[in-house]
Amino acid sequence: MEAALKAEIQEILEIVKTVPETLQTRTLELLLQDALDRAGGRKHSLQSEQRRDDSGGEEGIQIEKKATKVKRESEGLDPNTMPMRVKAFMKRTKVTDKQLGSLFHIEGNQYEPIWGVNATKVSKAQVQIALMQSLQRALTKGEFSFDREEVREDCRKKGCYDRTNFKANFQNNGKYFSGLEKEGLVSLTDEGMTALAAVVSELAGASDGK
Repeated sequence: MEAALKAEIQEILEIVKTVPETLQTRTLELLLQDALDRAGGRKHSLQSEQRRDDSGGEEGIQIEKKATKVKRESEGLDPNTMPMRVKAFMKRTKVTDKQLGSLFHIEGNQYEPIWGVNATKVSKAQVQIALMQSLQRALTKGEFSFDREEVREDCRKKGCYDRTNFKANFQNNGKYFSGLEKEGLVSLTDEGMTALAAVVSELAGASDGK
């Protein structure tokens, strides 16, 4: 088994521990299947490239480059390109670039989440996801806002979707959100920004093994 796949499976096991016990088995099945499917796709791609190269020359070099690209390290935050609202948020809440860098794999203007929900209650997990999605949108587009359907889908993937109370959970935490009564994106209030800073600190601490 590839080292990368072993590491991903270990990360999946840690994520599964954060969801309610009744959902752990199904969550594990879904995440493992996704990881194995992606790993199979990468292996097939590399094998196809190898079959095209009978000489082991330039084509072999290209294969090595592709394999290296998969393992490319995060570039980290670039203060020169960071949106002003994110800079203001960090200055006001004392959130650091190191904390943000531990929660996303960064390449250019792409921010791939590498954090896992650690809330034991479904309602709290939903709020965590909404807040962190608003942070990701702020990093890429300069707006602390989120799409409710994207939050719904992420909740499904992470095994913390409560269909019956999904809308009510937002309303019960309405002090964090602005625009719930309207269609479209939902923005964070000042209290929501403070709550986001607390979630960042909590999740970044967990990623450091604290």
